[in-house]
Amino acid sequence: MVALYVAEPAVVSLTVHDHVQLDRVTGTSTADRLSRLCQAAGVRAQQALLGPHATTGRVRAAIASSAAGTGPGGLLVVTFSGHSERPVPGEHDGGWCLHDAALRHVETAALLAAAPASARIVVIADTCYAAACAAVFTGVTATTVVLAACAENQATLNYQHSAFIRKLERLTFPDGRRNPDCGSYAWLRRELRKDTPGSGER
Repeated sequence: MVALYVAEPAVVSLTVHDHVQLDRVTGTSTADRLSRLCQAAGVRAQQALLGPHATTGRVRAAIASSAAGTGPGGLLVVTFSGHSERPVPGEHDGGWCLHDAALRHVETAALLAAAPASARIVVIADTCYAAACAAVFTGVTATTVVLAACAENQATLNYQHSAFIRKLERLTFPDGRRNPDCGSYAWLRRELRKDTPGSGER
């Protein structure tokens, strides 16, 4: 699933999910959770590409138009939930597996580059090898923050619900209300890494 979200001023959210999984207990999908999270954060315009609609052509067009439509000082949130290609040193830096093919991170970075330098971009990657995109996105002039479910060389567990997105929701906007303790990305990073295998933090 890929989703784009935009908040005021000029805030866009794009969500892409190649497959949609429902939490068996709550009946809520990862896409629903991410949409709810963006709404709570003040994002007004949202676009989701789910399942067979998450093709490389549609995702490219959505990212390009959302980045270009994000105004100075605006916020663009891009979320991806699905499978990823593992980076191959000397060949490619990995990519997100969409419905018809992989969208390589270097191409996504080029599309995001259409956002103005004063904009902020948040990428939420709920996938295996999730942090691999971070190294490629450093070339984007807008301030870009990557929230990754795991490191570039790690895999995630294929549960019916995303433990990463549930934890992100709990840390930032539990029950739809802003968590006053979440005052910076540094704090969020520390909390997300707690009890995460291989992070060295408990």
